[in-house]
Amino acid sequence: MKILIILIVAITTTTTFAQTLPEIKVETADNKNVNIPQDLKGKYSLICFASSQKAQPDLESWLDPVYQKFIAKTGIMDDLYDVNVYFIPILTGTNISFASSVKKKFRENTQQDLQSHVLFCTENGKDVIHSIHMDDTSVPYFFLLNKENKIIYKTTGQYTEEKFDAIDELIN
Repeated sequence: MKILIILIVAITTTTTFAQTLPEIKVETADNKNVNIPQDLKGKYSLICFASSQKAQPDLESWLDPVYQKFIAKTGIMDDLYDVNVYFIPILTGTNISFASSVKKKFRENTQQDLQSHVLFCTENGKDVIHSIHMDDTSVPYFFLLNKENKIIYKTTGQYTEEKFDAIDELIN
């Protein structure tokens, strides 16, 4: 099984090794500025970008496994993981005008331990989508960065155990 996972990782990450995410300015729900990926250096980072309502079902399929392993750390060995986890919604078009109300509603309705794991893009959404090569905005995009902020894994779409195992293998 490990050989299969390593083979899948090797195939899917060959083109992403040594690449970096472009600089993206984001902010927390409390309006604190964060620069992705510069402010993440020194830890593995799992970053998800989503830019449409169509991406929501696939994104939601990732929430529980990522939360349990990397945020709540409910598994036996999960305390060993020191991973930045961020979900970044990208607003475009007329949705940009709703950004402040989206943030306010998010602060009011989201459980406290998740709030620090959602960052809001402050740049032009279309430019960000183009710069990270989000060719299909109907699915979420996940990037795993190593401690030097290099992309070591990229995937899109719905959660699968194979994708999650590939991330786990790379972090270990």
